[in-house]
Amino acid sequence: MLLFAADLQGATISGFAAGFANQTPGFWGIEFQSGAPAERIASVVLKMPGPGFFDFDGVDNYQNQTAPIFDPASSLGLSGGQVFFSFTGEHPKVLRIRFAPDAFAPGDRLQFAADIDGLGSKVGGALGGYGGVQMTVALSDRRTGVANFRTDTEVASRVTVDIATSAVPETGSTFCLLLCGGLILCILDALLPPNGGVARIAPRS
Repeated sequence: MLLFAADLQGATISGFAAGFANQTPGFWGIEFQSGAPAERIASVVLKMPGPGFFDFDGVDNYQNQTAPIFDPASSLGLSGGQVFFSFTGEHPKVLRIRFAPDAFAPGDRLQFAADIDGLGSKVGGALGGYGGVQMTVALSDRRTGVANFRTDTEVASRVTVDIATSAVPETGSTFCLLLCGGLILCILDALLPPNGGVARIAPRS
């Protein structure tokens, strides 16, 4: 029987939106709070709720932005060249963020500016409305988790994504199975007669 063992630990990723979307350089934040040392965040998807959307039209928004702006001052363990934003149109409802391999490790934090509109306010607390911004996180081992922002204060919303441990075959158990299989094949090879396993009966004299 093949035995399974759980990974040593799951993963916890937090997200927040704090301050004013049209004024705060690190308005959005994503932090890899805990996880296995070799684990990495591969991607994050933010989906705006209800009538909300990201404002990248370059008119009367944060620094007249036409794309998210990485904030090196408040980010931790990441550089701008390791973060890749993608979206469709000037007012997308979905923002996808990919990270360079081996980049987003436990303890690292991404912060960036991405103006918002359509929710009646540009303060962080608005992101918890209409069911909250949905954040989907994918790890490098393809495990995923999803959760929605909730209003924390008038100017801040937060979310925590917990990704459970995964089951993997125990190395020792797998080795034992391979060893036993090899021994069985050796025994069968020794017991079977030659000539392709076909026994020949000598003629009676």
